[in-house]
Amino acid sequence: MSRGRLVDLKGRSQALGVGKNIIFSLASIGGVLIIAALVAVFAVKPPLLGWIGFAIVSAIGLGIGVAATLAVPYLRVSPQDPARAFDGRRRLLVVADARCDVEALCNGIRARSHHTAATHLVVPVHVSHLHFLTDHETDERQEAEQCLLKSLRLLRQLGVPTTGSIGTDKPLESMSDALASFPATQVILAVPKQDSYWLEQGLLEKARALTAIPVTQVDVASVLRGARSA
Repeated sequence: MSRGRLVDLKGRSQALGVGKNIIFSLASIGGVLIIAALVAVFAVKPPLLGWIGFAIVSAIGLGIGVAATLAVPYLRVSPQDPARAFDGRRRLLVVADARCDVEALCNGIRARSHHTAATHLVVPVHVSHLHFLTDHETDERQEAEQCLLKSLRLLRQLGVPTTGSIGTDKPLESMSDALASFPATQVILAVPKQDSYWLEQGLLEKARALTAIPVTQVDVASVLRGARSA
């Protein structure tokens, strides 16, 4: 099985795992609240105001539980040991937002691929802020797959042989996974300016903290901007 397929399966399993964690958290908190409500009904018998307070506290508890379940995976990025090559040749790893315009992305990679022994492109799944509350996971993964396939095809036409893979929905994790198998000497984060939630996450600073390999960020035209201007 190819590395790209492995990463793809990993992304699917992790997305499913977070969804299951949310359900488990809600079920656990809900169970505790039901027990507390039963105790209140049969033992405490609170007035109406007490039930209102209980409802407010319950809603806050459920909200905190869901928020914690969503936040923890993004805070726990453990970089793997990077792969290393000992021939001294330059190797470029590009981690690109799926919303990057393919032509602009490929032209940027081509301009930076001179004297490069190998190039690897990773396209993490671009998720919305309401990712786990909607049913858009399939569309988001297909968007990343289309971006990757079109980019690899165009790069080969431009004379830049490139390997590629689909990342998870976590850009930093996608970068670390790729570095574990691809001995990059430079990492480029390709971001569509003003159209990427990566900018909100301060991705460049976090990426540099995870690896000693030089990491730079480049702004790329957005496919969404192209669609709006058409």
